[in-house]
This record gives sequence, structure tokens and C-alpha cells, in this order.
Amino acid sequence: MASVWTDGQNVQNVPLPFQTGFGLGKLFGVVPWPIVIAAVVTAVSWVLLAKTRFGLHTYAMGANLEAARRAGIDVGRHMVLLYAGMGALCGLVAIIDVGRFGTASITSHSGDGLAAIAAVVIGGTSLFGGRGRISGTIVGALIPAVLQSGFVIMDVQPFWQNVAVGVVLLVAVYVDQVKIRAQTRA
Repeated sequence: MASVWTDGQNVQNVPLPFQTGFGLGKLFGVVPWPIVIAAVVTAVSWVLLAKTRFGLHTYAMGANLEAARRAGIDVGRHMVLLYAGMGALCGLVAIIDVGRFGTASITSHSGDGLAAIAAVVIGGTSLFGGRGRISGTIVGALIPAVLQSGFVIMDVQPFWQNVAVGVVLLVAVYVDQVKIRAQTRA
């Protein structure tokens, strides 16, 4: 719908005060606002997942949806809350992105889904649910970023950069599978 609405064109001419104040502005003239917002979102997410019933229900649903339902969790309501929260976070990221770059690009983030999955899996979150930590996801997000920065410095072609991140993701999924099998046997 965004492509149809904009005739496939990027939306430009973002107001300069929005860009300088929010996208490129800094808290106390030192810390960029996007970093402040990321830190706050990370802290709130950690508290929600690690210290509340909401987080416990989220992990329980990820481990086994039917067991969570039988344990009395209103799975439908909780899924709506999770999707609404993710939608709100996507909107927040979009606002930050438009503020930083001064344009709303339709295709600039088409590969971000794979990067997000890679970050959480590399960080130790199981694709099969029930396990994961915010701290692991942070480390998991930094590993591909550092890899890609190193590849840029080494002048590695972009398609090889994606191959390398894909290999790291495959290794992380394999390690996750080995851990699950070992836990099942024990």
C-alpha cells in the first residue's frame, strides 16, 4: 500500500526542525536521541520480559502454545498485545529513520527482517521458543554489525557480506539445535 500511495517514490522534504531536533539531535549535546531511545526501549523490554508476568507468559507461549493455553494464559489476547507492541516499536523506528535520513524510503529496510532474526538467534534466543534474553539479543545484533563493518574496511563485496552473516546465522541455528537435543536427552 505504501508503494501505491507514493507511486513507488521515496517521500522527501521532511521538516528540518524534525530532523535537527529529533533525528540528528543530541541529549545534552552529547548522546544522539536514537541511542537514548534505543537504550530506553531495551531497558523497558528487559523489565517486561525478565521481571513481569507478561514476560513469563511470552516465554511460555513461545515454548508451547497449547501448554500455555492450558495453563490459563489468554493466548489470543497476549498475541494481540505482542503484535501491537511490535507495531508500535516499528512505528518508533520509522520515525527515527525518517528523522535521521530526511526521507521515507519504501525499500531501504527490506532486508531488516533477516537481520533481526539473525540478531536474536545469534544472541541465544531459540527459534523454537521458550528461551532468550535481551542481553543476548544485544550481543547478537552487534556481531553482524561488527562483521559488516570489518568487511567494509576490508573492501569485501556486499553480496559476500550477506553470505558471511548467513553462515553465522546457520551456525547459530545449528548450535541451538545441538543444545535442544542435549537437553532433551538429559
